[in-house]
Amino acid sequence: MNLKNTISKAVSYVKTTRFKTTLWYSSLFLLLEAMIGVAIYVYTHHSLNEQLDISLSRQAEAIYNFVSDSKVDLNDFQPDSLYASPEDLVYDLIFEAVTLNPRNTFVQVQFKDKIIFRTENLMGHRLDFPAVKTGKVDILTFNEAGLSPYTIRGAYLKKGKYKIIVAFPADLIHETLNSLKDIYVIIAPVFLIISILGGALISARSLSRIDQIIRRMDEITAQNLEETIEGEEYQDEYGRLVRKLNEMIHRIKTSIDYMNQFSISASHELKTPLTILRGEIEIALKSPKTPAEYREILQSNYEETMRLINIVDKLFFISRIDHSLIKIHKEKVYLRAYLEDILADMSFLGNESQIELRAAIQGDVAVMIDPEWMRQALFNLIDNAIKYGDIASPVIIEVSRLEGSKLEISVKNQGPGIPEEFISKIFDRFFRVESSRNRTTGGAGLGLSVVKSIVNWHSGEIKVTSEPGRETVFTIILQSA
Repeated sequence: MNLKNTISKAVSYVKTTRFKTTLWYSSLFLLLEAMIGVAIYVYTHHSLNEQLDISLSRQAEAIYNFVSDSKVDLNDFQPDSLYASPEDLVYDLIFEAVTLNPRNTFVQVQFKDKIIFRTENLMGHRLDFPAVKTGKVDILTFNEAGLSPYTIRGAYLKKGKYKIIVAFPADLIHETLNSLKDIYVIIAPVFLIISILGGALISARSLSRIDQIIRRMDEITAQNLEETIEGEEYQDEYGRLVRKLNEMIHRIKTSIDYMNQFSISASHELKTPLTILRGEIEIALKSPKTPAEYREILQSNYEETMRLINIVDKLFFISRIDHSLIKIHKEKVYLRAYLEDILADMSFLGNESQIELRAAIQGDVAVMIDPEWMRQALFNLIDNAIKYGDIASPVIIEVSRLEGSKLEISVKNQGPGIPEEFISKIFDRFFRVESSRNRTTGGAGLGLSVVKSIVNWHSGEIKVTSEPGRETVFTIILQSA
């Protein structure tokens, strides 16, 4: 069982970002180490060979200078008490060049294709002189098992009557490079351990704030959405993540608050007419009534039923808005005939309230709108203007052009107006000014919210100005056609 849990935890850890970060860091670290190792190896190889080539070239030039500056004619050489052979003479001439440079293991000097000097380690071996350019040192490599198990690099100089070879086996270079390989073989496991530990430490430190965010998210529930996650002050990726999460929490809180408000307001709005219906029906059932009394009760029931239907229709409309189920079909509409037709249809409401409906239209302008939905918006505005307007004071529908290609449709009335502190809230769902909460005029607080949604669909703007006790103006701003 323990083994199974261990395996399960190991599999889970392999899937974590922390493990993947450690793996990536270790891989990159080791790749960097390998690249640096290869670069050092290549540079060392090139540098050592270059230094050896320079040294051999200088020695070849130095030997030539020694023998040529002596002005000794080796063709007429005669043994004497100092030099028994030409080799002794040449050795004496180039002694300084040969003995002071350790990198001239093999030296061979030819005069007119006759070997006049070679180092003792070359006795029994004749180094071939390839075809090279006269007067210039050429560096060539060759292998000679009898001289060295390693590749031999030689500087070849053909100048005047002399052919000079200065060569050196590359054993030190091979040994140096092999030492480098041995060092890397030793330190590779150390680097591997360091990379894994470093990757684990870096991933743990970098992701620790993620763990804090996760723990904080676990603590936030629907009951404490007013709380936030700490860390917004940082300007890095984690700070941006925290800011976005806090914004999301705020949106969720707003949505939940709206849902709670929606449920409470909808229950309240539906409860009032249902309670009235229930009470009137109970009264009608308790004792016999005259036909006139029954008619009066039925009339009241009808009014409350229509009120319920109106509330349900608006709730259904709001639900369609929230789920983006509304489709707009715009067409070119001329406002004069369009508004006059709306006022004609609503004139009976004005007559019941003894309020005149007037139109003030400057010219005949056209707009691109959905006639049915904009009719609904204007109907709600005019209906409100009638409900909350003073008797005998007209409701005026006015159309005027603005600068550019915009125009405005205004609905004005005279009445109690809207207090300034409520102006910013009147388009909120279910919001009603307290003085409007009565059975005669009070709706469900959804009409203006519907109006704003319709205007927004038309890429328009709606605003309101009100002077309590005098005039209230609702203005829709649209783009003319």
